Amino acid sequence: MLPTQASGRRPLIGFYALYFGTTGIVLPFLPAYLKSLTLSVSQVGLLLSLGPLLALGAPHFWGHLADRFGRPNRVLSFICAGACVGFLPLFFVDRFPTLVATLAAYAFFASSITPLIDSLALQHIAQNGGSYSHLRLFGSLGFVLSATLFGLTVDSVGRTTLLAAFALLSALTLWSFTLRDSRSLPARRSVHPLAGLQLLADRELRWLLAACALHWIACAPYHGTFSIFVGSLGLPPSVVGIAMGLGVAAEVVVLLLYPRLADRISPRDLLVLAFTASTLRWAGLSLATSRGVIVGLSLLHGLSFGAFYVASIAIVVRRVPPHLRASGQGLFAAITFGIGGLVGYSSAGAGYDWLGGHRLFAVAAVLDLAAAALILRITPQEPRLPA
Repeated sequence: MLPTQASGRRPLIGFYALYFGTTGIVLPFLPAYLKSLTLSVSQVGLLLSLGPLLALGAPHFWGHLADRFGRPNRVLSFICAGACVGFLPLFFVDRFPTLVATLAAYAFFASSITPLIDSLALQHIAQNGGSYSHLRLFGSLGFVLSATLFGLTVDSVGRTTLLAAFALLSALTLWSFTLRDSRSLPARRSVHPLAGLQLLADRELRWLLAACALHWIACAPYHGTFSIFVGSLGLPPSVVGIAMGLGVAAEVVVLLLYPRLADRISPRDLLVLAFTASTLRWAGLSLATSRGVIVGLSLLHGLSFGAFYVASIAIVVRRVPPHLRASGQGLFAAITFGIGGLVGYSSAGAGYDWLGGHRLFAVAAVLDLAAAALILRITPQEPRLPA
Protein backbone atom coordinates (compact mmCIF):
# COMPACT_ATOMS: atom_id res chain seq x y z
CA MET A 1 0.00 0.00 0.00
CA LEU A 2 1.35 3.43 -0.93
CA PRO A 3 1.95 5.94 1.89
CA THR A 4 -0.69 8.30 0.47
CA GLN A 5 -3.23 5.48 0.43
CA ALA A 6 -2.43 4.58 4.02
CA SER A 7 -2.68 8.17 5.19
CA GLY A 8 -6.01 8.57 3.38
CA ARG A 9 -7.38 5.47 5.07
CA ARG A 10 -6.53 6.48 8.63
CA PRO A 11 -9.09 9.33 8.91
CA LEU A 12 -11.81 7.03 7.55
CA ILE A 13 -10.84 4.18 9.89
CA GLY A 14 -10.81 6.50 12.89
CA PHE A 15 -14.16 8.01 11.96
CA TYR A 16 -15.85 4.62 11.54
CA ALA A 17 -14.44 3.43 14.88
CA LEU A 18 -15.53 6.56 16.76
CA TYR A 19 -18.97 6.83 15.15
CA PHE A 20 -19.96 3.22 15.72
CA GLY A 21 -18.30 3.39 19.13
CA THR A 22 -20.81 6.15 19.90
CA THR A 23 -23.58 3.93 18.53
CA GLY A 24 -22.38 1.17 20.84
CA ILE A 25 -23.36 3.41 23.76
CA VAL A 26 -26.51 5.04 22.36
CA LEU A 27 -28.20 2.02 20.79
CA PRO A 28 -28.16 -0.45 23.70
CA PHE A 29 -28.07 1.89 26.71
CA LEU A 30 -29.99 5.09 25.85
CA PRO A 31 -33.40 3.31 25.88
CA ALA A 32 -32.74 2.11 29.44
CA TYR A 33 -31.71 5.63 30.45
CA LEU A 34 -34.93 7.06 28.99
CA LYS A 35 -36.96 4.42 30.83
CA SER A 36 -35.23 5.47 34.07
CA LEU A 37 -36.81 8.94 33.67
CA THR A 38 -40.17 7.40 34.65
CA LEU A 39 -41.36 7.31 31.04
CA SER A 40 -43.71 4.58 29.91
CA VAL A 41 -42.53 1.89 27.51
CA SER A 42 -44.75 3.34 24.79
CA GLN A 43 -43.20 6.79 25.28
CA VAL A 44 -39.71 5.33 25.01
CA GLY A 45 -40.80 3.55 21.83
CA LEU A 46 -42.04 6.81 20.36
CA LEU A 47 -38.75 8.52 21.19
CA LEU A 48 -36.77 5.72 19.55
CA SER A 49 -38.89 5.98 16.40
CA LEU A 50 -37.72 9.58 15.87
CA GLY A 51 -34.45 8.36 14.34
CA PRO A 52 -36.07 6.37 11.51
CA LEU A 53 -38.67 9.15 11.07
CA LEU A 54 -36.00 11.83 10.52
CA ALA A 55 -34.05 9.40 8.33
CA LEU A 56 -36.88 9.66 5.78
CA GLY A 57 -35.76 13.12 4.70
CA ALA A 58 -32.60 14.31 6.45
CA PRO A 59 -30.11 12.09 4.54
CA HIS A 60 -31.52 13.38 1.23
CA PHE A 61 -31.13 16.99 2.38
CA TRP A 62 -27.54 16.64 3.61
CA GLY A 63 -26.56 14.39 0.70
CA HIS A 64 -27.83 17.00 -1.75
CA LEU A 65 -25.76 19.72 -0.06
CA ALA A 66 -22.67 17.49 -0.16
CA ASP A 67 -23.11 16.79 -3.89
CA ARG A 68 -24.00 20.38 -4.74
CA PHE A 69 -20.99 21.97 -3.05
CA GLY A 70 -18.58 19.11 -3.58
CA ARG A 71 -17.46 19.20 0.07
CA PRO A 72 -18.95 16.10 1.72
CA ASN A 73 -16.25 16.10 4.38
CA ARG A 74 -17.15 19.61 5.55
CA VAL A 75 -20.88 18.84 5.46
CA LEU A 76 -20.09 15.77 7.55
CA SER A 77 -18.16 17.86 10.09
CA PHE A 78 -21.12 20.23 10.32
CA ILE A 79 -23.67 17.49 10.99
CA CYS A 80 -21.36 15.88 13.58
CA ALA A 81 -21.22 19.22 15.38
CA GLY A 82 -25.00 19.51 15.01
CA ALA A 83 -25.46 16.05 16.53
CA CYS A 84 -23.34 17.18 19.52
CA VAL A 85 -25.43 20.30 20.00
CA GLY A 86 -28.65 18.33 19.60
CA PHE A 87 -27.55 15.73 22.14
CA LEU A 88 -26.41 18.22 24.79
CA PRO A 89 -29.89 19.16 26.17
CA LEU A 90 -30.40 15.54 27.27
CA PHE A 91 -28.32 16.43 30.32
CA PHE A 92 -30.96 18.94 31.41
CA VAL A 93 -34.39 17.69 30.23
CA ASP A 94 -36.53 14.87 31.57
CA ARG A 95 -40.07 15.66 30.39
CA PHE A 96 -41.51 13.86 27.39
CA PRO A 97 -42.26 16.91 25.17
CA THR A 98 -38.77 18.36 25.62
CA LEU A 99 -37.22 14.93 25.06
CA VAL A 100 -39.10 14.68 21.76
CA ALA A 101 -37.70 18.04 20.63
CA THR A 102 -34.18 17.16 21.77
CA LEU A 103 -34.01 13.71 20.18
CA ALA A 104 -35.62 15.00 16.98
CA ALA A 105 -32.89 17.66 16.71
CA TYR A 106 -30.22 15.04 17.38
CA ALA A 107 -31.69 12.64 14.81
CA PHE A 108 -31.92 15.37 12.14
CA PHE A 109 -28.12 15.40 12.11
CA ALA A 110 -27.11 11.94 13.31
CA SER A 111 -29.31 10.03 10.84
CA SER A 112 -27.18 11.33 7.96
CA ILE A 113 -23.72 10.48 9.27
CA THR A 114 -23.57 6.93 7.89
CA PRO A 115 -24.48 7.76 4.24
CA LEU A 116 -22.00 10.65 4.14
CA ILE A 117 -19.06 8.73 5.59
CA ASP A 118 -19.89 5.85 3.26
CA SER A 119 -19.83 8.23 0.28
CA LEU A 120 -16.40 9.50 1.36
CA ALA A 121 -15.11 5.95 1.82
CA LEU A 122 -16.36 4.95 -1.64
CA GLN A 123 -14.81 8.08 -3.11
CA HIS A 124 -11.46 7.16 -1.54
CA ILE A 125 -11.68 3.61 -2.91
CA ALA A 126 -12.57 4.83 -6.41
CA GLN A 127 -9.46 7.02 -6.48
CA ASN A 128 -6.95 4.89 -4.56
CA GLY A 129 -8.24 1.33 -4.60
CA GLY A 130 -8.75 -0.76 -1.51
CA SER A 131 -11.69 -2.43 0.17
CA TYR A 132 -14.85 -0.81 1.50
CA SER A 133 -15.54 -3.80 3.74
CA HIS A 134 -12.11 -3.50 5.35
CA LEU A 135 -12.83 0.13 6.20
CA ARG A 136 -16.33 -0.61 7.49
CA LEU A 137 -15.22 -3.43 9.78
CA PHE A 138 -13.50 -0.87 12.03
CA GLY A 139 -16.98 0.46 12.77
CA SER A 140 -18.05 -2.99 13.96
CA LEU A 141 -14.94 -3.26 16.12
CA GLY A 142 -15.64 0.18 17.60
CA PHE A 143 -19.21 -0.85 18.42
CA VAL A 144 -18.14 -4.05 20.18
CA LEU A 145 -15.34 -2.33 22.11
CA SER A 146 -17.42 0.58 23.41
CA ALA A 147 -20.53 -1.46 24.23
CA THR A 148 -18.51 -4.15 26.03
CA LEU A 149 -16.28 -1.78 28.00
CA PHE A 150 -19.17 0.44 29.00
CA GLY A 151 -21.31 -2.51 30.03
CA LEU A 152 -18.50 -3.91 32.18
CA THR A 153 -17.57 -0.63 33.89
CA VAL A 154 -20.96 0.74 34.95
CA ASP A 155 -23.35 -0.68 37.52
CA SER A 156 -26.44 1.07 36.16
CA VAL A 157 -27.42 3.32 33.29
CA GLY A 158 -27.77 6.98 34.17
CA ARG A 159 -26.00 10.21 33.39
CA THR A 160 -22.83 8.19 32.79
CA THR A 161 -24.51 6.97 29.60
CA LEU A 162 -24.94 10.55 28.42
CA LEU A 163 -21.39 11.50 29.40
CA ALA A 164 -19.85 8.58 27.52
CA ALA A 165 -21.94 9.18 24.40
CA PHE A 166 -21.29 12.93 24.40
CA ALA A 167 -17.54 12.43 24.88
CA LEU A 168 -17.41 10.11 21.87
CA LEU A 169 -19.57 12.49 19.81
CA SER A 170 -17.19 15.35 20.63
CA ALA A 171 -14.17 13.26 19.66
CA LEU A 172 -15.96 12.28 16.45
CA THR A 173 -16.57 15.94 15.56
CA LEU A 174 -12.92 16.85 16.08
CA TRP A 175 -11.75 13.78 14.15
CA SER A 176 -14.04 14.64 11.22
CA PHE A 177 -11.78 17.57 10.34
CA THR A 178 -9.06 15.08 9.34
CA LEU A 179 -11.24 13.78 6.49
CA ARG A 180 -10.10 14.86 3.04
CA ASP A 181 -11.86 16.27 -0.01
CA SER A 182 -11.73 14.74 -3.44
CA ARG A 183 -9.69 16.85 -5.84
CA SER A 184 -10.68 15.01 -8.99
CA LEU A 185 -14.08 16.68 -9.29
CA PRO A 186 -15.01 20.38 -9.40
CA ALA A 187 -15.66 21.97 -6.04
CA ARG A 188 -19.19 23.07 -6.93
CA ARG A 189 -21.76 21.36 -9.15
CA SER A 190 -25.19 22.18 -10.48
CA VAL A 191 -27.26 19.48 -8.80
CA HIS A 192 -31.04 19.61 -8.82
CA PRO A 193 -32.57 19.40 -5.30
CA LEU A 194 -34.60 16.37 -6.39
CA ALA A 195 -31.70 14.64 -8.15
CA GLY A 196 -31.53 12.01 -5.42
CA LEU A 197 -35.22 11.16 -5.81
CA GLN A 198 -34.82 11.08 -9.59
CA LEU A 199 -32.54 8.09 -9.11
CA LEU A 200 -35.72 6.12 -8.43
CA ALA A 201 -36.31 6.12 -12.18
CA ASP A 202 -33.84 3.22 -12.21
CA ARG A 203 -36.02 0.11 -12.06
CA GLU A 204 -33.36 -2.17 -10.62
CA LEU A 205 -32.46 0.38 -7.94
CA ARG A 206 -36.14 0.40 -6.96
CA TRP A 207 -36.09 -3.39 -6.56
CA LEU A 208 -32.97 -3.14 -4.41
CA LEU A 209 -34.39 -0.44 -2.14
CA ALA A 210 -37.71 -2.27 -1.72
CA ALA A 211 -35.92 -5.50 -0.80
CA CYS A 212 -33.56 -3.76 1.64
CA ALA A 213 -36.44 -1.95 3.36
CA LEU A 214 -38.31 -5.25 3.67
CA HIS A 215 -35.20 -6.90 5.13
CA TRP A 216 -34.80 -4.11 7.69
CA ILE A 217 -38.45 -4.51 8.71
CA ALA A 218 -37.76 -8.23 9.19
CA CYS A 219 -34.76 -7.38 11.40
CA ALA A 220 -36.83 -5.14 13.70
CA PRO A 221 -38.09 -7.95 15.99
CA TYR A 222 -34.46 -8.86 16.68
CA HIS A 223 -33.34 -5.26 17.20
CA GLY A 224 -36.33 -4.29 19.31
CA THR A 225 -37.57 -7.35 21.18
CA PHE A 226 -34.73 -9.88 21.33
CA SER A 227 -33.87 -9.26 24.99
CA ILE A 228 -37.56 -9.44 25.92
CA PHE A 229 -37.89 -12.69 23.95
CA VAL A 230 -34.88 -14.28 25.68
CA GLY A 231 -36.21 -13.24 29.09
CA SER A 232 -39.62 -14.73 28.33
CA LEU A 233 -37.92 -18.12 27.86
CA GLY A 234 -36.50 -17.93 31.37
CA LEU A 235 -32.94 -17.47 30.12
CA PRO A 236 -30.45 -15.10 31.78
CA PRO A 237 -29.41 -11.73 30.28
CA SER A 238 -25.95 -13.17 29.57
CA VAL A 239 -27.50 -15.05 26.66
CA VAL A 240 -28.35 -11.71 25.04
CA GLY A 241 -24.81 -10.40 25.53
CA ILE A 242 -23.16 -13.56 24.23
CA ALA A 243 -25.47 -13.81 21.23
CA MET A 244 -24.98 -10.17 20.23
CA GLY A 245 -21.22 -10.34 20.78
CA LEU A 246 -20.88 -13.44 18.61
CA GLY A 247 -23.13 -11.87 16.00
CA VAL A 248 -20.93 -8.80 15.62
CA ALA A 249 -17.83 -11.03 15.62
CA ALA A 250 -19.34 -12.96 12.71
CA GLU A 251 -20.04 -9.64 10.99
CA VAL A 252 -16.35 -8.69 11.30
CA VAL A 253 -15.31 -12.05 9.80
CA VAL A 254 -17.61 -11.51 6.81
CA LEU A 255 -16.25 -8.00 6.24
CA LEU A 256 -12.69 -9.36 6.37
CA LEU A 257 -13.40 -12.16 3.90
CA TYR A 258 -15.59 -10.27 1.45
CA PRO A 259 -12.77 -8.84 -0.73
CA ARG A 260 -11.59 -12.40 -1.40
CA LEU A 261 -15.10 -13.44 -2.41
CA ALA A 262 -16.00 -10.35 -4.44
CA ASP A 263 -14.55 -11.82 -7.64
CA ARG A 264 -16.48 -15.06 -7.19
CA ILE A 265 -19.97 -13.94 -6.22
CA SER A 266 -21.94 -10.99 -7.53
CA PRO A 267 -23.47 -8.49 -5.08
CA ARG A 268 -26.94 -9.61 -6.19
CA ASP A 269 -26.24 -13.26 -5.41
CA LEU A 270 -24.63 -12.31 -2.09
CA LEU A 271 -27.80 -10.42 -1.16
CA VAL A 272 -29.92 -13.46 -2.02
CA LEU A 273 -27.64 -15.51 0.23
CA ALA A 274 -27.87 -12.91 3.02
CA PHE A 275 -31.67 -12.75 2.91
CA THR A 276 -31.99 -16.53 2.69
CA ALA A 277 -29.70 -16.95 5.69
CA SER A 278 -31.77 -14.35 7.55
CA THR A 279 -34.90 -16.34 6.72
CA LEU A 280 -33.32 -19.42 8.29
CA ARG A 281 -32.18 -17.37 11.29
CA TRP A 282 -35.64 -15.98 12.06
CA ALA A 283 -37.29 -19.35 11.36
CA GLY A 284 -34.87 -20.93 13.82
CA LEU A 285 -35.70 -18.35 16.48
CA SER A 286 -39.40 -18.99 15.90
CA LEU A 287 -38.78 -22.51 17.20
CA ALA A 288 -35.91 -21.96 19.64
CA THR A 289 -36.23 -22.47 23.38
CA SER A 290 -32.65 -23.25 24.44
CA ARG A 291 -29.65 -20.97 24.86
CA GLY A 292 -27.45 -23.14 22.64
CA VAL A 293 -29.73 -22.78 19.63
CA ILE A 294 -30.23 -19.04 20.18
CA VAL A 295 -26.50 -18.38 20.50
CA GLY A 296 -25.71 -20.59 17.50
CA LEU A 297 -28.20 -18.78 15.28
CA SER A 298 -26.54 -15.46 16.15
CA LEU A 299 -23.59 -16.44 13.94
CA LEU A 300 -25.85 -15.82 10.94
CA HIS A 301 -25.70 -12.11 11.82
CA GLY A 302 -22.56 -11.97 9.69
CA LEU A 303 -24.79 -12.51 6.65
CA SER A 304 -27.90 -10.75 8.00
CA PHE A 305 -26.01 -7.47 8.37
CA GLY A 306 -22.40 -7.71 7.18
CA ALA A 307 -23.04 -9.31 3.79
CA PHE A 308 -26.31 -7.43 3.34
CA TYR A 309 -24.67 -4.05 3.88
CA VAL A 310 -21.56 -4.40 1.70
CA ALA A 311 -23.49 -6.03 -1.15
CA SER A 312 -26.18 -3.33 -1.05
CA ILE A 313 -23.55 -0.58 -1.13
CA ALA A 314 -21.85 -2.29 -4.09
CA ILE A 315 -25.10 -2.29 -6.08
CA VAL A 316 -25.89 1.33 -5.19
CA VAL A 317 -22.42 2.34 -6.41
CA ARG A 318 -23.07 0.66 -9.75
CA ARG A 319 -26.47 2.26 -10.25
CA VAL A 320 -25.65 5.84 -9.13
CA PRO A 321 -23.50 8.37 -11.08
CA PRO A 322 -20.32 9.40 -9.20
CA HIS A 323 -21.42 13.05 -8.92
CA LEU A 324 -24.55 11.89 -7.04
CA ARG A 325 -22.76 9.47 -4.73
CA ALA A 326 -23.80 11.21 -1.50
CA SER A 327 -27.39 11.59 -2.73
CA GLY A 328 -27.47 7.91 -3.64
CA GLN A 329 -26.26 6.87 -0.20
CA GLY A 330 -28.78 9.26 1.36
CA LEU A 331 -31.60 7.69 -0.67
CA PHE A 332 -30.49 4.21 0.39
CA ALA A 333 -30.46 5.27 4.06
CA ALA A 334 -33.82 7.05 3.82
CA ILE A 335 -35.66 4.09 2.33
CA THR A 336 -33.88 1.21 4.07
CA PHE A 337 -33.35 2.61 7.55
CA GLY A 338 -35.96 5.37 7.38
CA ILE A 339 -39.03 3.65 5.96
CA GLY A 340 -37.86 0.15 6.94
CA GLY A 341 -36.89 1.24 10.44
CA LEU A 342 -40.03 3.27 11.04
CA VAL A 343 -42.38 0.50 9.93
CA GLY A 344 -40.32 -2.19 11.62
CA TYR A 345 -39.81 -0.57 15.02
CA SER A 346 -43.36 0.76 15.24
CA SER A 347 -44.85 -2.66 14.47
CA ALA A 348 -42.44 -4.97 16.32
CA GLY A 349 -43.67 -4.05 19.80
CA ALA A 350 -47.33 -4.34 18.90
CA GLY A 351 -46.60 -7.54 16.99
CA TYR A 352 -44.86 -9.04 20.01
CA ASP A 353 -47.85 -8.25 22.25
CA TRP A 354 -50.25 -9.69 19.68
CA LEU A 355 -48.39 -12.73 18.38
CA GLY A 356 -45.70 -13.47 20.96
CA GLY A 357 -42.01 -13.80 20.23
CA HIS A 358 -42.00 -17.11 18.35
CA ARG A 359 -44.75 -16.15 15.92
CA LEU A 360 -43.27 -12.69 15.41
CA PHE A 361 -39.97 -14.22 14.29
CA ALA A 362 -41.90 -16.52 11.98
CA VAL A 363 -43.41 -13.44 10.31
CA ALA A 364 -39.90 -11.97 10.02
CA ALA A 365 -38.76 -15.14 8.23
CA VAL A 366 -41.54 -14.75 5.65
CA LEU A 367 -40.62 -11.08 5.09
CA ASP A 368 -36.94 -11.92 4.47
CA LEU A 369 -37.94 -14.67 2.06
CA ALA A 370 -39.97 -12.09 0.15
CA ALA A 371 -36.93 -9.77 0.16
CA ALA A 372 -34.82 -12.53 -1.43
CA ALA A 373 -37.46 -12.95 -4.13
CA LEU A 374 -37.38 -9.22 -4.91
CA ILE A 375 -33.58 -9.25 -5.27
CA LEU A 376 -33.89 -11.96 -7.92
CA ARG A 377 -35.59 -9.34 -10.10
CA ILE A 378 -32.24 -7.53 -10.40
CA THR A 379 -30.12 -8.46 -13.43
CA PRO A 380 -26.96 -10.37 -12.42
CA GLN A 381 -23.77 -8.41 -13.03
CA GLU A 382 -20.13 -9.39 -13.02
CA PRO A 383 -18.48 -9.07 -9.61
CA ARG A 384 -16.42 -5.93 -9.19
CA LEU A 385 -15.38 -3.37 -6.58
CA PRO A 386 -16.09 -1.96 -4.09
CA ALA A 387 -15.28 -5.06 -2.06
